[in-house]
Amino acid sequence: MTSSLCPFAAATHAVDLIHNHLRQDTGVHRDQLPDGSPVWVVGGYEAVANLLADHRMSAAKSDSTTKFRGQNLPRALDMNLLNIDGEQHRRVRQLATAAFAPEHHTAHKRVVADAAKRLVADLPATGELDLMSGLCEPLPPRVIGTLLGIPKDKLGQFQTAARPMFAVDTSKEGDAIQGALGSMLMLVADAIGDKRQHPGGDMLSGWIAARDGEDRLSEEELISLAFATIIGGFENVTALTALVIDEAVRFRSAETPVAVDAADSGSLPKLVREIIGDVAPVNYALRRFPLEDIEVNGITIPRGETVILSLRSANTDPSRGARPDLAFGRGRHYCIGASLAETEAVEALRYAFLRWPRLRPMKERSALALRRSWLTYSLAELSVYAG
Repeated sequence: MTSSLCPFAAATHAVDLIHNHLRQDTGVHRDQLPDGSPVWVVGGYEAVANLLADHRMSAAKSDSTTKFRGQNLPRALDMNLLNIDGEQHRRVRQLATAAFAPEHHTAHKRVVADAAKRLVADLPATGELDLMSGLCEPLPPRVIGTLLGIPKDKLGQFQTAARPMFAVDTSKEGDAIQGALGSMLMLVADAIGDKRQHPGGDMLSGWIAARDGEDRLSEEELISLAFATIIGGFENVTALTALVIDEAVRFRSAETPVAVDAADSGSLPKLVREIIGDVAPVNYALRRFPLEDIEVNGITIPRGETVILSLRSANTDPSRGARPDLAFGRGRHYCIGASLAETEAVEALRYAFLRWPRLRPMKERSALALRRSWLTYSLAELSVYAG
């Protein structure tokens, strides 16, 4: 049951090989996280999809029987949607989801389109372009910052504080992680304090009203909600947008190029959705803890032990067929910002193709540098040529 390939290898282009291997045998493997913590790793569409939606699989670290601590967040950041479950999760998620509801999608798209258009306009018209530093990295902070109501002059500090939290091995990056967490806690608390004095029509002001007016959020839940929105909306969306652009540029540059009309409001979102299903950057869902002994493909996983679900092995599973991809998860922990993330990828691609109709890749993808993470398959560079 032990995988012969390291499932937590970082900065490798061999992610499909690793995750396809996780489907072998029973699809249930015993291994260790980089910090030495024992885990069960589960692969394959059927098992992963079922466990994501299983009410017996908790995201709350308090349900761990092996003293799992993860990044050991301070309580004011730890009470976020990724780390709570049950009635508390339902209450906080209901409040959070309202800010991402369909009635806000048009307004969100305007924010995203404006940010993408401005970033693209600031880059050279021809020659070699770095779309990572020029577009993919700055876009998510601008979007989330605007929607949350964070002052523009603070966004760089938020982005700097968020980055170490995606370290491949938090046990070896302790000082950097703890420093980043302290900075993030101060930044979020300051932003909330500012919004209490100067409320607006942004997400933070709405959540503060729920906390201070209706008392439906604790102060820790409020801070943690803002924290999770920032973390989820920065690095993961950067990785997603970069892969979508890289894949689409390669489509166009292939011997049999795929026609992509950047001005067509219908075809581009469809293409991006298909690309996300194929190359979504998140390798694993957040760890889960069974609330009772559970059986997966004939293997019993004891209550409270750490379970890591391979989203990549599920999405690339031939047996998936026409069933939905699991790029943004499934069930009660499905990513509430999925629609916004897709919109960012669509608009970034749209304005890139409108500005540079003849983009070409500078390197094979296998030659591109990667960020050091096992959680995501994330490009560290995106050099293209605009002829």
